[in-house]
Amino acid sequence: MTRFSLLGLATLLLLSACKEEQAAVPAPVDITAEAAGYYCQMELIEHDGPKGQIHLEGLQAPLFFSQVRDAVAYLHMPEQNYAVTVAYVQDMSEANWAQPGPWIAARSAHYVIGSDRMGGMGAPEFVPFASPDAADAFARKHGGAVYPFAAISAQDVLSTAPASTAATEKDNEMSERLRRLTSDGEKS
Repeated sequence: MTRFSLLGLATLLLLSACKEEQAAVPAPVDITAEAAGYYCQMELIEHDGPKGQIHLEGLQAPLFFSQVRDAVAYLHMPEQNYAVTVAYVQDMSEANWAQPGPWIAARSAHYVIGSDRMGGMGAPEFVPFASPDAADAFARKHGGAVYPFAAISAQDVLSTAPASTAATEKDNEMSERLRRLTSDGEKS
């Protein structure tokens, strides 16, 4: 073979390897009636707001998340058993809370954190946008600040969510029941 032919063959092999690598990234999967949130195991279609999905190396089906914040939290966990191939979130640029928008790459999204919008599980949500301008407009209307994915820390996703009044009342009621049971048991 001539020197030019070897160079051409090497280039062709490199290009085909790159093409195969790109093909290995799975496309987003539509949410079906059977899709359940990874943490809550509840049906996704029963919850409003944007969702997340994470594809893991070696697994055929993605992990779905009822809230984007949960997906971002998963991505920040160092102890996962599988390597993340790709993560997607739903773009809220031109969507409404009942019908979130198309899937976009989680790592390229802009997130509004600290808005007045609650996610599908009733906790504060990280609202994703493909466009920083759309994220800014949402933050002006609903509060919060805009962060690129790279600026979100583990502390941001693990901070405690403000409890709703109903949840606080239920917690107080449960604490009172436990206190009574414990004190009744001590009298026996």
